[in-house]
Amino acid sequence: MSISLTPAAIQHIKDMITRRGRGMGFRLSMKKYGCNGFGYVPDVIDEINPSDIEIKTITEMRVFVDAKFADALNGTIIDYVKKGLGQNQLLFNNPNAEGECGCGESVNLKDPG
Repeated sequence: MSISLTPAAIQHIKDMITRRGRGMGFRLSMKKYGCNGFGYVPDVIDEINPSDIEIKTITEMRVFVDAKFADALNGTIIDYVKKGLGQNQLLFNNPNAEGECGCGESVNLKDPG
């Protein structure tokens, strides 16, 4: 199981935890969503779910993946980019995504889990 975060994504998530005032880590999951099937669900968490898989290769913070979507998320690189007009966004470069919808909110997966 491999998930990577860019330095910008790590800093953004750390800032989210600080602003929130609590949080023991970050979880990435997916849900059925949008016009293409599945959307990403990034979340700061206060506790570990029994189904969570910890990504041990990320040492800057505790990162977990919902086991149901481990195959679908394997190899994903998470980045954080600043766009125009003050918009910022986590981006998911997922080698298991076969296509995105036009709005970029959902993806088709080779193996949705």
